[in-house]
Amino acid sequence: TRSIRQRGGVMRLHCVATATTAWAGTRAVLRSAATLRNNVRSGRHFVATRSVAMTQSEAYKLLAEELKEIDALNGIDSILGWDELVIMKEKSAGSRAAQKAALASVIHQRQTSEKLGKLIQGAEQEEAGLGDFERASVRDARLRFDKKTKMPEELAKLEARLGSEGYQAWAKARENDDYDSFKPVLAKIVQLRKDEAKAVAPEKLPYDYQIDKFERGMKAERLAEIFEAVKSGLVPLIQEITSAPQLSVDARLAGGDAAPTFDVDKQEALCSDVMEKLGFDGILNRSLHPFTGGTQSDVRITTRYDEKDFISGVAGLIHETGHALYEQNRPAGDNLGMPVSEALSMGIHESMSLLFERMVGQSEEFWTFLQPLVAESFDFTGGLAAGEYYDAINKVQKSLIRVDADELTYPLHIIIRFELEQGLFDGSITVDNLPAKWNELYKQYLGIEVPSNKEGCLQDVHWASLAFGYFPSYTLGAMYACQFFQHAEKSIPNLREEIAGGNFMNLRTWLRENIHSKGSLYPSADELCEAVTGKKLDPTIYLDYLRAKYRKLYKIAA
Repeated sequence: TRSIRQRGGVMRLHCVATATTAWAGTRAVLRSAATLRNNVRSGRHFVATRSVAMTQSEAYKLLAEELKEIDALNGIDSILGWDELVIMKEKSAGSRAAQKAALASVIHQRQTSEKLGKLIQGAEQEEAGLGDFERASVRDARLRFDKKTKMPEELAKLEARLGSEGYQAWAKARENDDYDSFKPVLAKIVQLRKDEAKAVAPEKLPYDYQIDKFERGMKAERLAEIFEAVKSGLVPLIQEITSAPQLSVDARLAGGDAAPTFDVDKQEALCSDVMEKLGFDGILNRSLHPFTGGTQSDVRITTRYDEKDFISGVAGLIHETGHALYEQNRPAGDNLGMPVSEALSMGIHESMSLLFERMVGQSEEFWTFLQPLVAESFDFTGGLAAGEYYDAINKVQKSLIRVDADELTYPLHIIIRFELEQGLFDGSITVDNLPAKWNELYKQYLGIEVPSNKEGCLQDVHWASLAFGYFPSYTLGAMYACQFFQHAEKSIPNLREEIAGGNFMNLRTWLRENIHSKGSLYPSADELCEAVTGKKLDPTIYLDYLRAKYRKLYKIAA
C-alpha cells in the first residue's frame, strides 16, 4: 500500500558545503539572484582606501552592490544547475562541470576577498543608522564572510577531496552492502567536521557548529529537548495506531501492479492546474527527483510521475510549490539579492513546503477540492470519494527507509539520525559501532529489525556528502509547519472551507505577510516562530495534532 513519501532526499541537499562536482547541481536550490551588472568583475566600486570618510548611506550602498553582484553569480550557478538536472544531455556533462568549477572559483574569490571584508567593516561602523532589514543583511554578511575566511586552506582542500571521495565510497559501499569499505572515509569526514569547528568557531561545540549551518541559532541541547518530547509522545502513539485495525485502501490508489495506469501527460496537466490554483506561476518540468531551483525572480520546480501512483506526482508538486512560493515572496525591492532576502533556515524552508504538502495536501478538505478534477482527468476514479483519498494518503505503515516513511513515523527516523550524529561528535559512538547502534535504535523506537547496512546506516547520502546537522531540519520543518498552520487557522476563521473550495488566496497572503516577506530578518527560526505565533517552537502542538488526526482516522477513542 502506498503512502506519501517524505520529499527531502538527494535534491534537498542544496546547502551542503562541499566542492564536489557530483553535488554542484543541487547546492544552489535556495539561492536568489539580482540582475548581473556589467561591472561584475571590475571592482571599480572598491573605495575602502579613500581618504574621505564614507557617509552612512555610501558604506551600506557599496556593500550592497558587491553582495548583489555575488548573488547574481550564484544565480547563474543555480540556472546552470537546473538546466543540468532537467534539460542538459549527458554528453555535455564534462563541459558543464568545467563551467561550474570556473564559476565556483570566481564566486569563492569574491566571497572571501579583502575588498568584501573592508566593505562589511565599513557598513558595520555605520550600522546604527540602518533599518532592521539592512542591519540583518550586514549581520549575515559578516557571519558568512567569517565562516569562509576562517576555514584553513588545508581543511578546505581536504573538504573538497573528501566530498568527492566520500560520495564515491558511499555509492560503492551501498551497492555492495559493504559498510567496512566506507568506514575509513566516514571517520575522516567526521574528523574533518570536528577540526573545521575548532578552527572556525572554537567557542562552539563541534556538533553545534554543524547544526548552525542549516538551523542557525539552534544547538544540540535545544534539539535534544525538542526531540525527546516528540519521541516520548510518538513511540506509544505509533504502537497504538499500528495495533488498531488497519485502513482499507482502494486498489486504484494503492499503487503497484494492481493499480490502473494513470497517463503521465494527463498527470502533468493536472499538476500544472493544481500549481496554478495554489498560486505559483513559474516553470514546471519533470526530473528524476522533485526539486526547486532557479532564482528568486525566476523560480522553477520539477516533479516526477508514476504511471501506477499519480498521488506521488501531485504530492511532489504540492511540496515544491510550497518551496517556490517562499522563494518568490521573500524580501524584494532594495533587499533583493541581499542576505536578508534569503531563507532563514532549512527548517523554515521545509516548513513552507510541508505546510502545503501535509497541512493542506494531506487534508480531507484538499481532496474534496481535487477529487472532481482527478475524475475529469481519469474517469475510472469517478466513484472514489474524498475520504478514500484521505485514507490512502495518510495510511500508517512502518518502514525501514526514511524517504518512504509516512507522516507519523517519519520523525523517529530523524531522531535516530540526530542521536547517532550527536554520539559521533561527542565520542560516545564511533564509526566502528555505528551500524550496531543504528540497528539498536530502529528496534527500540520503531520495532523494526534492520536486515542489512544497505537498508540501515548506508541508506542516506548526507554523511558521505559531509552534511552533519542537516537531518533535524526535516522534522523541525514539519513542526514549524504545524504551528504556523494552527496560527493561520486562528487568523483565517474559514480556512478549511476555503481549501475545500480550492481557494488558497488568504493562506498565501498570510504566509507572505508573516513569514515569506521576513526572509532572514530574525537571527533564528525560534525567534521568527515566536514573532508569528507568540511562542517558540512547541513540540506539544505537533504531538497534539498527530494524536488528534490519527486517532480520528483510525477510530481510536482519545
